[in-house]
Amino acid sequence: MDWPKISFLSHQDKMQKRQILINSILSVLQIIVISIVLFFLYKFLLGAIGAEKFGIWSIVLAATAVTQIADLGLSGGVVKFVAKYIARKENQNVSKIIQTAVLTIGVTVGFVLLIGFPIIKWALRFFIPAESLFLAIEILPAAFIALWFCIITSVFLSGLDGYQRFDIRSLILMSGAVFHLLLCLLLVPKHGLLGLAYAKIAQNISVAIFSWLALKKILPQLPALPYRWNKALFKEIIGYSLNFQVINVATMLYDPITKALLSRFGGLAMVGYYQMAGKMIQKLNALIKAANQVLVPTFADLKEKSSTRIQEIYSTSYQLLFYLAFPIYFMVILCLPMISEIWIGKYEKAFVIPAALLAIGWLLNTLSGPAYFANLGIGKLRWNVLGHIMIAVLNVGLGIILGTMYQGTGVIVAWMISLALGSSIIYFSYHITYKIPLSKLIPRSSRWSTAACFTGLALALIFFQNCKNELNLYLLSSLTILIFSAIIFVPVWKNPMRKRLYGWISEILLKRRNK
Repeated sequence: MDWPKISFLSHQDKMQKRQILINSILSVLQIIVISIVLFFLYKFLLGAIGAEKFGIWSIVLAATAVTQIADLGLSGGVVKFVAKYIARKENQNVSKIIQTAVLTIGVTVGFVLLIGFPIIKWALRFFIPAESLFLAIEILPAAFIALWFCIITSVFLSGLDGYQRFDIRSLILMSGAVFHLLLCLLLVPKHGLLGLAYAKIAQNISVAIFSWLALKKILPQLPALPYRWNKALFKEIIGYSLNFQVINVATMLYDPITKALLSRFGGLAMVGYYQMAGKMIQKLNALIKAANQVLVPTFADLKEKSSTRIQEIYSTSYQLLFYLAFPIYFMVILCLPMISEIWIGKYEKAFVIPAALLAIGWLLNTLSGPAYFANLGIGKLRWNVLGHIMIAVLNVGLGIILGTMYQGTGVIVAWMISLALGSSIIYFSYHITYKIPLSKLIPRSSRWSTAACFTGLALALIFFQNCKNELNLYLLSSLTILIFSAIIFVPVWKNPMRKRLYGWISEILLKRRNK
């Protein structure tokens, strides 16, 4: 098979190509570091405040996230339009776009938070037991303040993304995560849930300050503080941003609805374990997609300069994701019993089963990544929007039906099905729109390795079930992982994408060594 060559960046100079490679590696490193931080943070919180209080915190965060509707999608639109005006060398317009977005979001989100506070305070009583309601209400103001800074910061980070400086973005977010962990270790033992809320506020403020300073260093035209609002540029980006906002609204409803249904049908403790499982699998998803996400501004730049290269990037990135996704997700599913033992201190069924179901849903979502980011970059959001709407609608309907029938597990199964079906709309539509054969959804070079992954997973799970009462959990999990690894090793190693991946990583490491 003829593989797309990495020459899709040859229209740029070598420094820009090198920067994209650095961005990809640092984006992956960011996810790894933040995942490690979350591992220790959640383990600490389970011991310090318990699963039920952790569930309260998760529900409050999910509830406050609904107010992000006031964002108007501007933070997402900033990436595309910053990249567009950078390509045109219009730095003054770049500065005006960032300032306009910050001022618009700051005011609208602040207003919505003020009117949303009493509404969410009232709504919490339907999802949190009466004896725990006072704790949720106590941390609600701090959660709103943390959210306001988080949304403001998203504009600064989007500005860095538009400049394709994912390296700076990654360093700031990694530092913020470590800072948050340290603050939690200091504040939570003394202040409980309030200490957790205070730590979140401090983290978001610090990330906001450093991301603004970094952006200002790259773009000297920015003032010390945003103050210029441009009506013409606002009109230009609002159309794209409102389409993007439909995606945001649908996305922000996923977590609150799922956790609300889970609290009702499964209980607060299950919400806490679901939060842990969800964060773990989402970080894995972000890790696999990281190298593709940094290409959003590249797609936007190519649309301005050389649109013929877009499908070449799509083909390469899709094949890379397909090659990585199945062995990684299946390996994580097999590691879940051991992860539960290490993270929670015991085999916790309320963690393992949700994590396995989420892994299947996010695996299928992962495959939509290249089409999703290509649509974002070129500004055609219709199918992204429809995919997210379908996920949201199915999640509500199936969540109620399956939750009534199968309690908390049914709610999670509903979310898995919704995520998989909604995501499939995005990559199916992309192939149909651009006349890419649907047979390429399963790349020929990866068919052998994918079949081996399914075979290995099935045999490993059969072994686990037959021996779970006879062997120590650590030994059993290790043997299960060994069986899977032995079955997939040769097909995965001989996959042509392995050599390409190795070549890309070697190239950037060699250049850094010789710098």
